[in-house]
Amino acid sequence: MKTRISAMIFLLCVVGFSQSVRANDELPTISSGTIEPYMSFMAGVAIPNSPTITFNDGTQPNQVENVDYQTKQSIGGNAGVWFPTRNALAGFDVGLEVTGFVWYPDIACCQENVNGRILPGGAFEGTTTEKQGIYIGPNLMVRYPMGISEAYPNGRWFPYIGGGAGAHQMSFRPGGFRGAGFSNAITDQRNTTIGFLAVGGVKAHLFKYVAAFAEAKYVIADHDALGTDRYGASTVGGQDQVINDYTANIRTIFVHAGLSIHFDIRP
Repeated sequence: MKTRISAMIFLLCVVGFSQSVRANDELPTISSGTIEPYMSFMAGVAIPNSPTITFNDGTQPNQVENVDYQTKQSIGGNAGVWFPTRNALAGFDVGLEVTGFVWYPDIACCQENVNGRILPGGAFEGTTTEKQGIYIGPNLMVRYPMGISEAYPNGRWFPYIGGGAGAHQMSFRPGGFRGAGFSNAITDQRNTTIGFLAVGGVKAHLFKYVAAFAEAKYVIADHDALGTDRYGASTVGGQDQVINDYTANIRTIFVHAGLSIHFDIRP
């Protein structure tokens, strides 16, 4: 009798263990209470604006308003880590990330006293001013996990906000006429300063470790040594470029969407 009881108990333990292992294998979880590193790729558009630029080289008029920076493509990526601290922070998680992206805020032809001039006969002489922007910097992030379940203990989706400061570089080529792009990045002239960034977005998991996101960023930076050929005096092909130095407060709105890969580091 005791042998039968022992055999039945052993059989139940084996069946129970096998069912538990099978359930764990089928459950697509990211461990609750562990840090969550991630890396992302994103693409979108950049909408630049500079209300007033001030020329520093003595040319007149020394100020020009409403410079026509072009809305163009933007690409980038980031890497970071989330710390699941919601129990201590009223349901919120905190995170750190490093983000970087590039965009092409060319000054469109043809704006008088910015990249060309009107000749006595009424014709306009000037060109597009090619520009390339690069931003790289760290951000402090906060998210609120939504759709928490056994399968997604850190949330199936979540809204997030963040902010930080980093390097804001503008490259430019006065007298350019084709526009900056992926295959002809600008290296002629550069000016780097501190930029300040604010970001907000929504991210949702598509699969176990893959998530899609959409976010908006606002970046602001003061530059004191940008340049443009404000009277269209450069020769064709840029062999003899004329650069007029100016100061500008560059404000840019970015709209990005992308995919991110999340990792599960267990203690």
